[in-house]
Amino acid sequence: MKLTTKKLQHVLLIAFTGLVTLTISSCSTDIELNAPYQKTAVIFGLLDAQQDTQWVRVNRTWLGSGNQFDTAMIADSSEYPAEDLNVSIIERTGLETRQWALVDTTIENKDTAGIFFAPEQQMWYFVPQGGLDTDAEYDLDIAISGEGDVSSTTNMISEQIGNITQPPPGVNNFKLGFASVGFQTTFPNLTFKWSSTPGASRYDAVMLIHVVERTWNDEEHTDLLSEKERIIEWPIGTLNAPDDGGGDILQKEVSGERFFTTLSSQLEPSPFVTRVLGVWDEEVQIARVVDFELTVANDELSTYLEINSPVTGVIQERPEYTNINGGLGLFAARSTQGVYGVGCTTSSLKYLIEGASTANLNFCTPNPFSDFYCD
Repeated sequence: MKLTTKKLQHVLLIAFTGLVTLTISSCSTDIELNAPYQKTAVIFGLLDAQQDTQWVRVNRTWLGSGNQFDTAMIADSSEYPAEDLNVSIIERTGLETRQWALVDTTIENKDTAGIFFAPEQQMWYFVPQGGLDTDAEYDLDIAISGEGDVSSTTNMISEQIGNITQPPPGVNNFKLGFASVGFQTTFPNLTFKWSSTPGASRYDAVMLIHVVERTWNDEEHTDLLSEKERIIEWPIGTLNAPDDGGGDILQKEVSGERFFTTLSSQLEPSPFVTRVLGVWDEEVQIARVVDFELTVANDELSTYLEINSPVTGVIQERPEYTNINGGLGLFAARSTQGVYGVGCTTSSLKYLIEGASTANLNFCTPNPFSDFYCD
């Protein structure tokens, strides 16, 4: 029998409907979306010889059956029961060793803006008597009940006081010139210079600008409502040392104009707000305006930061980095070095108060001998 086109379409439709019905009736309606669950420890610890107390965070991965964002808000999802963990750190200096058993505690400084529970979080800590030895290596050992052991090792960053040469340390009345006001305003390039420290691979430089912000009930600024101290961060940049042996000269140049653009971009103008630039040092007779600070990372932390920096190229995939044996995360070392309490020149202050981009921020100085004194 010869089928017409219309009859052929009808037969195919019946066959397809029957196939779909058979397929649906022969399959289970239960669909398993989750893979078999295996817990993995997630560790984060940064040793810092300049700090009295050392901290380590121990978390775990999880897999819930419902909305994972809801599960993330439950502390038990990503935290181990304290009784299931035995956390210790061993210091190795040649043939000598010291060991500390870490203690668990709950702190309340976790960022509340994320998707995880906050502000409480479980942390592990120890207080090494006499501090950490910057010439030693440190082993992290974590025994997890029912799961096995997790471990990692890190070197330390040497304490090398005075390796910053510009701005010069120890000069109590040193001032930076961010602007030169005259017939034409110019903004000099500022050079920051230091030598690399043994054990360190990466340096993140930042200027910290000290501002006291006063809020008034009236535009005449006669009725003070509140006063608070603020620190405005001015990132200078990142430099990597050729190696972690130390002794290499590193320097970073930045235009003084960025001092003013940083303030204008981070502060809101208001007729009810005035601002004091710096803190007055009566003994030295100088307004302490800025700090120059280096955050120093050892090789493990440097690699971690580089891999997790924002992707700017065409290839969006990034490798996964961990130095935790038996888990994920990071165990590394950092340090902070700086020159603190640096002043600024009168020309810089004049431009800040009268310049087009910052005049509406209502700045003044705590220097009682200045024409721009905060009356």
